[in-house]
Formats: sequence, C-alpha cells, structure tokens
Amino acid sequence: MNPESHIVQVEPDIYYINPLALGSHSVSGVYVLVGDGITLIEASTSQIAPHVLDAVRALGAKDKDVVRCIVTHVHLDHAGGAGWLVQQLPHLKIHVHERGAKHLADPSNLLESAQMVYGDRETIHAIHGEVLPVPEENLVPVKESEIDIGSSIRIRIFEAPGHAPHHLCIYEPKSGCLFSGEALGHYIPEFDIITPAVAPPGFDLDASVATAEAIRGLGARVICFSQFGQHRNPSFVIRETVNLVRTYGDLIRAALEHGFGTGEIMDMMFERVSEQPQASKFSEQSIRGMLASLVLGYYHHYRRTGAIQ
Repeated sequence: MNPESHIVQVEPDIYYINPLALGSHSVSGVYVLVGDGITLIEASTSQIAPHVLDAVRALGAKDKDVVRCIVTHVHLDHAGGAGWLVQQLPHLKIHVHERGAKHLADPSNLLESAQMVYGDRETIHAIHGEVLPVPEENLVPVKESEIDIGSSIRIRIFEAPGHAPHHLCIYEPKSGCLFSGEALGHYIPEFDIITPAVAPPGFDLDASVATAEAIRGLGARVICFSQFGQHRNPSFVIRETVNLVRTYGDLIRAALEHGFGTGEIMDMMFERVSEQPQASKFSEQSIRGMLASLVLGYYHHYRRTGAIQ
C-alpha cells in the first residue's frame, strides 16, 4: 500500500485521513486543516492517531505545528486517541464540548458506556486501542466558539445535539466545509450511501432532526463526514439523514412494540444488511457493532421519552 494513500485532499488546505484505507472500519477519520499551524478535527483512536502524525509530517509540517484538536464528541471512535496525541504532543490543546470534557480527563465512564455496544473491554481495546486520559490543562471546554486558525481561515464551532448531547459541529465558511462528526450519519463514498449514526445512551431523535435542519441554514458546500469521506450535495445529505433517522426509528419502535428484544432485532437486521453489497467492505464484528449501536440507541431513546415501557 502506498503509505500516503490514506491522505485525501479535500480543499487546498484541508486533508482527510481515511481510516478505511488503513484497514479500520469502525472508527472516525481525522481532518487536517492547515493555517498558521495545524488544526485536527477528531482524534480517532490510539491506533489511527500515529498515522495522523505521519500524515502531518508527509504534508511538510512538524509535530510542534499541531496546535489544536477539536473532537466533535467524546465517543471512543472519535476522541479515544486524544490522550495518546497529548502524550506525544504535550503542547496540544483538545477542544471538546463542555459536557464532555470531564470524560476525556477520566475516560472510565466512556469505557463503561462502550461496553453496551461491544460487550467487554477486550473487544473495545481491539477496536479502539489504549484509551488514555487527557490532562485537564490540555482541555479547552467549548459550547459555541470561533477560532482564527490563520491563512484567512476562521472556523465556527457550534452545538449539534442528537447523536449525543455533547456533540459539536465545525463550519469553515471560506471552503464551505461543514465537519459533521456523526450529526448527519456516515457516508460510504464507494457505494454513495448514507447510513444513520445512532448510539446509546444519549441519542435523541428529535434533536438529531433539529440539528440537521440547523445545518441546512448554514449554506455549506461540502459535508465532511468523520466516517468516511465528503459529499458535495448538502441538501441531499440533510434530506436523506432526516428520512433515515425517522424511518429506522419507526421500524425499531414497531419491532419493540411487537415484543421483539434488542438482540432479536439486531440479528434480523444483520441478516438483511449482510446481503447488501457494501457489507463486503466491513467485517462481521464491525457490522454487528454498528447495528448494536443503532438498535440500543433507539431503545434507550424510546425508554427515556416514555414511547415504550
């Protein structure tokens, strides 16, 4: 494999580190923004993070140039590598939603929540690698913010709840790039399909739809998905996302109301999904993990809102 084949140029000063090209199908990619220094969007995992630093060097920058990392939310597939990055770059500042900062300082609750999806710590470690705490002095809690990163680039960070209550999105108006994290789902460019991104325990269907509609109003030109690439028709993305989260929600709610357990629903969905051509790109473990997240995310949402008993 070409050692740089995982580095995708999105815009003149924006690059994407593609985890699929690195053989990792269950975790976030990382965006690299080049201004006066380097800004990372997402930390991914401690297994992907070393490739991020290699990519930064391949682009001609030095480790000391990497000044900040903005994580869209604290789930392990997006922020699990933050502690490793800070260990390598002690000057690095990690920007994170103010509700999520404490979970990066002490990731024990994140690991507990991840066990809902993955079942045990061994599986979590196999997928996400080592999860290290981030020292408090390296954390920058944010909710709404604007940052001048140089080279006439000013990014806007804003709340985008739905996938999680501590979710952020980032908008860069010069390029029109909207870094969506998992607020608008996942995009698989090879098959040109969008899939919903739903996770326990904090997924909120109504908030997810409201966030998608708020993003519509920005006039973005490119949706930069953390998983697994870019889409240049934002109107389609938003319309498809809203349709998907509602449709899957209706299907899973109906199954729950008919007495099916979450495990049974996951198995039924796996049979359907595994027949799709895009399933060949993902391991059975990855597919089952994504379906567990999806079903349990809706289950906890409906229990919390009283829609099911």
